[in-house]
Amino acid sequence: MITASASVLVAVLVFVLNQRAQIRQERRQARLARVNSQLRELCGPLNALVEVNERVWKALRDSGLPGKAKRSPSGADRDWRRWRSQALQPVNLQMRDLIVEHADLLIEPELPQALRDFCAHATAVEIVLAAEADGAHERALIAHPGAPFATYVREAFLRLKHEQQHLLAAVNRPCEVRAE
Repeated sequence: MITASASVLVAVLVFVLNQRAQIRQERRQARLARVNSQLRELCGPLNALVEVNERVWKALRDSGLPGKAKRSPSGADRDWRRWRSQALQPVNLQMRDLIVEHADLLIEPELPQALRDFCAHATAVEIVLAAEADGAHERALIAHPGAPFATYVREAFLRLKHEQQHLLAAVNRPCEVRAE
């Protein structure tokens, strides 16, 4: 009788432990699906676009980009305007649109300040370009956030990649309790 009771108790315990392990595994898989989506739809493309723009910006500075004074609305250099409107701004708009369209995939519950500032800047430059098309010259009302934006994007991407690797390792080694 004691042996039968012990066997039933062990079987119930194994069942409960297996159910808990299965629930944990399902949660890990759901979290992995979310992280994969964040990387694929937002942080991956955003990080790549930031790296492209940062590379172009560095090349422009290294090649003798006119100083800020010569980039003012009244003294804007034609080469600078061409690079801004044909290379930098199109990528900025892609990044802004990614952020706006996929804000639900952000790590934080609210839009981080660096992303808010960047989206506002990209929109402000759109107005500057429209004014230039009409023959007017004005400065963007909102400056590019600079390093805080690039740093945020890089760190978010790396954080998600690290979490993805951790989750992949956990999902690929399922835990199951077996009765002896």
